[in-house]
Amino acid sequence: MRRFLASAAVAGAALLALPAAAHAAETDPRTVPLPFLWPRADLTAVAPDGAGGVWIGGGQGAHCLVVLNPWCYNIGNPVVRRWTGSGWREYPIRGWTGNGFVRQVASGAGGTWIGGVEQGAAGTNRLFAFDGTSFRRVETPSAAIGVLSTGPAGTWITQDVPAGSGEPHLLRRDGDAWTAVGLPDPGARFNDVRASSAADVWAAGSRPGADGGERRPAVARFDGTAWTRLPEPDLPSSTAVDRVVPLAPDDVWVSANAHLAHWDGSAWTTIDGPGGPVVDIAVDGSGAVWAATVPSGGTGLARYEDGAWRQVAVPDGAELHDLAAVGASTIWGVGRANDAPIAVRTG
Repeated sequence: MRRFLASAAVAGAALLALPAAAHAAETDPRTVPLPFLWPRADLTAVAPDGAGGVWIGGGQGAHCLVVLNPWCYNIGNPVVRRWTGSGWREYPIRGWTGNGFVRQVASGAGGTWIGGVEQGAAGTNRLFAFDGTSFRRVETPSAAIGVLSTGPAGTWITQDVPAGSGEPHLLRRDGDAWTAVGLPDPGARFNDVRASSAADVWAAGSRPGADGGERRPAVARFDGTAWTRLPEPDLPSSTAVDRVVPLAPDDVWVSANAHLAHWDGSAWTTIDGPGGPVVDIAVDGSGAVWAATVPSGGTGLARYEDGAWRQVAVPDGAELHDLAAVGASTIWGVGRANDAPIAVRTG
């Protein structure tokens, strides 16, 4: 995207997989030529457009404002582009004023949204919806948006508000308004919300620990009417789930720092990551899992299939921030390489 409960014991967890050396293969991605972007550009988000292409988002034109203070930067202007299959297309972002960048892109079920960060903001504080010709600004319930997700179960957001504040953490778009959605645990805080169908919504993040102790990883499923808390996945490297990718009620992947876990409808199976913190995950049409990682002796991209990880060749210096599965066999990734924006894709 991109970019979430329970305290039951995990059943059937198993540790699998070791990273392998990178080598060229038919599934390795290739670099996609980007449209003109101003210097010091960065791409932070990618999402399928539903027609075989993708949306990308980020920023461009960051520059120093005060020569004597190298830390004083103007973060530049927002970027959103659409790959149509033959080229890039730009659409206006109506209602955007001042500097900032696009932090999130969410697309699905015929709708596309972007989340923006204005200069000086701590996180996403602007939302825009695509109307077919441009992005129009949509009012937010607060200036502290966390998750932005859209798909077959509608559009969802979270607010970064403390438990007990009286402000809703999870909201869903209902017509032209945001409606609060009750949580499976009042203290739950979600890092990702995604749906495989209108009646299969998964949320992942963390919940309060027992007796006020350390927070614990949490996953819950919403069937359109009520939440079901799932057993806690065994994720040794984190106290919270970062990403969730539901393919079906009995086929769900989550990631948390250096580990992943898979839900088969009855139990979680824990899997060692490919090495280094996992930034994002995506699952292609064959069922293979792709993981973007912070490079640490590897390539920063790996593919998990048949019980093993394979490091995937990407351009030298590439650090991917976001992944997206497009169609049956294509994976896109965006980020930076050697102080320049980069987009890669398989197929």
